[in-house]
Amino acid sequence: MTTVGKPDRVVPEQGRPWPRGAARHYRRDPLGFVEQAAGARGPVFRLPDDGSLCVADPVQALRILHDEAGDYADVSGFFHVGGGLLGPRATQVAIGRAARTTLRAHVAARRERLPAVVAGLGEVSEWPSAGRAAVHRFLADALLRPDSPPALRELMAYVVRREVLIRPAGRLARLSRRALWARVVRTLATEARARRREPADETRPGDLLDAVLGATPPGTPPEHVAQVYLLLFRTSIAPVGHAVAWALLSAAAHGVDLAAVPPESAVRESLRLWPVAWLLGRPVRRAHQVGGVPLEPGDSVSVCPYLLHRDERHWPRATTFRPDRWDGPEPRGPFLPFGGGPFTCAGAGVAQALATDLLAALTDAARLEVRGGTGRPHVEGIITPPPFQLRRTPRQT
Repeated sequence: MTTVGKPDRVVPEQGRPWPRGAARHYRRDPLGFVEQAAGARGPVFRLPDDGSLCVADPVQALRILHDEAGDYADVSGFFHVGGGLLGPRATQVAIGRAARTTLRAHVAARRERLPAVVAGLGEVSEWPSAGRAAVHRFLADALLRPDSPPALRELMAYVVRREVLIRPAGRLARLSRRALWARVVRTLATEARARRREPADETRPGDLLDAVLGATPPGTPPEHVAQVYLLLFRTSIAPVGHAVAWALLSAAAHGVDLAAVPPESAVRESLRLWPVAWLLGRPVRRAHQVGGVPLEPGDSVSVCPYLLHRDERHWPRATTFRPDRWDGPEPRGPFLPFGGGPFTCAGAGVAQALATDLLAALTDAARLEVRGGTGRPHVEGIITPPPFQLRRTPRQT
């Protein structure tokens, strides 16, 4: 449930320039920067790197995301392929629905396998990589069906092990990731071509690649199919693993026994503090104002769920990990961990449900001990938890 009232008081920026070094500060620590900027300039301010208007006012944010006035372009920046956007919008919607249907069916049919996946992590595991590995192990046959070329399945497992799902810091790491990503695109494009030549077989279980092929027009270049598949592959694994990792880390930091709270509430609270989509960009289509700041076509507006979820005026004790806030009538602001409006992530419900099931399997009859995790999160696209170790031992009865 979302409860909002009148818009918060907005202090127009009036064109105040950022001091020298602000863009570098933002790139180095975007979360810390936007927190400081909101405190100094109010809930509407421009970001220093590209001039995008950052919005952390609940009413303004919901108006932007739902866009009933038609002020923003009807495009999703998620489907970037080959230097442009895969379109039209109807194709993007069809891909999202097909992917959601495939993954939801897999989760429903194989949920009982999660305890075995958790057991495979061992008594001591290194997170957040262990969370991503567990999600991939559970979803493997939905991501690539068992009769796919073994070399391709191993390549995708290698992508997960090498942590290519998150964008690394450092020039050499980025170059290495880019080279591997190009190799993966070529291999997946080859598989997409081969599948287009396959005879129809309704008895064969489909996977995520089949879902993308079925939802895209026949003339879509195989390389574009591969790139869209990789976007969905990445967002099917990393957000789920990270939501569980943040729940483990936050519970340890705030003295919460996860065995004593509903796992769904713990996952929702971890997504509140660390939303998957922490900054939601929308391109401006026509001139208008947001919080007294004039915008022109070609400008960009970025709604910031990270700030919205931590606003003390709408979330009591906002920076505290409190799963119990989801069990009662306590006031809440907008909850947008996977975006909002027509561009909400198509797989949001599946991801949240799978994270809940995975966390439940981790806490079942076990005592959890977290070591480490005191560093700053890594922010490149999504918010990645700092490394920590999880020790999981049987709970004494």
